[in-house]
Amino acid sequence: MTERFCRVCKGWHNPQAWPHNCMPERVLTASDLPAPMLINDSMEPVQSQLDGRMYDSKAALRATYRPSGNSEGKSYVEVGNDSSLSNPKRKEVTIDRQAVKASIGKAFSQAGLGA
Repeated sequence: MTERFCRVCKGWHNPQAWPHNCMPERVLTASDLPAPMLINDSMEPVQSQLDGRMYDSKAALRATYRPSGNSEGKSYVEVGNDSSLSNPKRKEVTIDRQAVKASIGKAFSQAGLGA
């Protein structure tokens, strides 16, 4: 006889006679019929930045990005909301403290405050 560990009561049970109080709670929002998630082609109408026309189909909009779909015959890339392009990382700046002190000393000397 094989037994399995129960995560609810931390005991061991026979899989064929699993206690009812150790069954996981059923999520009522989940369906009993497993199905893949479908992504719809339709979207709210948007104006193309390429030709200025309004599109309500993702496939039709993306077709204009290919060379065969636009009058220029060029290939374009859809950027979307990629934060790496709109908000690039700042470069780390190192401060040369010796140069700052020298600059302040020079300014004081020019102002006649002595240094």
